Amino acid sequence: LRIQPEQNMAGEYGNGWKGVWNWCETTGKEIDRIMNGIVPQIDIVVIQMDGDVSRKEKEIHCVCESVSCDHREEEISPVRCSYAKKGECPVIIPCQSHANTPEGYREHISRCILQWTGISSERKEIILTVPCDSTDAWIMAAFELGEEMESIENPWENVISRKKEYHGIRIPGHKKSTRVYQNLIPELERQWKQVVNLCESAKIFERSVKEAWND
Repeated sequence: LRIQPEQNMAGEYGNGWKGVWNWCETTGKEIDRIMNGIVPQIDIVVIQMDGDVSRKEKEIHCVCESVSCDHREEEISPVRCSYAKKGECPVIIPCQSHANTPEGYREHISRCILQWTGISSERKEIILTVPCDSTDAWIMAAFELGEEMESIENPWENVISRKKEYHGIRIPGHKKSTRVYQNLIPELERQWKQVVNLCESAKIFERSVKEAWND
């Protein structure tokens, strides 16, 4: 069962990281009721957010200790912060509250997701996965060998879509599309062991799934 964050009535949030944030703050707080109330029962929930959100997006650092903001008490959620929308967010990135590395991004985002959903600690049946710099790093690791795959920023723009083709797969207009990913994913499935060896986030994800499934 795939649960995709939906846009609200105003057309806001939706599929991006703010959609995940909004889902966690609303639906996610009912996660136990959702998992137990659907037939057949949901055994595992995977919440995924790309690591580049921590690297690039100011709002996700709103509650970081190093950030000084006079408006925290005025806003219900940084996602809906009117000051951020006006370009008046005081956050400076890179944030000083955590390491600006793939490991730091994973730790930061995982901590945020737990906070948004109201979960006090990590649970086996709720898997948090933070690919760095994004899930495109997993795609890249399926097609080629290299070190520090997760340290490459913007792997789609800087590697996968730099040319018209990527390992024989056409990338029309250098743009992401469902069709392009449908052509890339089979190699990801075939080379999953290689992806796990090259990407720490994939290794963590695989281990978490196995632990939850075998529990």
